Amino acid sequence: MAWIVGAFATVGLTLPAMVMVLVPGLRLTVFRMAKLWGRICVWATGCTVDTDGLADLDLNGRYVVVVNHQSALDIPVLMSVLPAEWRTVFWAKKSLFKIPVLGWAMKTLGHMPVDRLNRRTASQTLFKSQQRIENTRSLLVFPEETYGPEGGLLPFQRGSFLFALKTGMAVLPVGVWGTRTALPPNGRLVTPTPLRVCFGVPIPTTDLPVSARAELTEQARRMITGLSQPPSSV
Repeated sequence: MAWIVGAFATVGLTLPAMVMVLVPGLRLTVFRMAKLWGRICVWATGCTVDTDGLADLDLNGRYVVVVNHQSALDIPVLMSVLPAEWRTVFWAKKSLFKIPVLGWAMKTLGHMPVDRLNRRTASQTLFKSQQRIENTRSLLVFPEETYGPEGGLLPFQRGSFLFALKTGMAVLPVGVWGTRTALPPNGRLVTPTPLRVCFGVPIPTTDLPVSARAELTEQARRMITGLSQPPSSV
């Protein structure tokens, strides 16, 4: 049921969005539609989503949002709670852009493919990202690049942190909990589960040199480790 509703939501919302994004003045509406898409997908799973720390953040902020990755549910869950005002686009694995309708919409709406197998294209990704990110837009990245282990994190790739340092955008650590239980990697059936998205304190980068990439990566990793723990452990 969840997959069927998600498919209809994807077609019903992304096709009009692909047209609307070309009309000046309607870009915020497009991101509101993306938020609605996430909410519909999550509703169809029977899961509930609780957020923490979001009310303390600036709706007009501009962030590189870095999140732990546990499940295919992570993107709809995050899109359902991220403020439309952030106009968030994301880096996603290249194969997603080959999916009919979804892939076309992702490309049209400004999301960017990442080739995990070819690190030589990393500089091109950074350059294209800098061209596409506007003053009122944020970037969502899973720095693990794939599903992390249950209860832990894989090593972080540093591309998103380099991007933050080069653009002066604040790094916003976010922890997601419960999505792996709801839909494990390679799973097909969704188990209704209470989900939690915890927003940390933004890390400013405007006064940091590019050479601080490793330290910035480690700081964000420590914060995400704490933010992604079960509610009883926080």
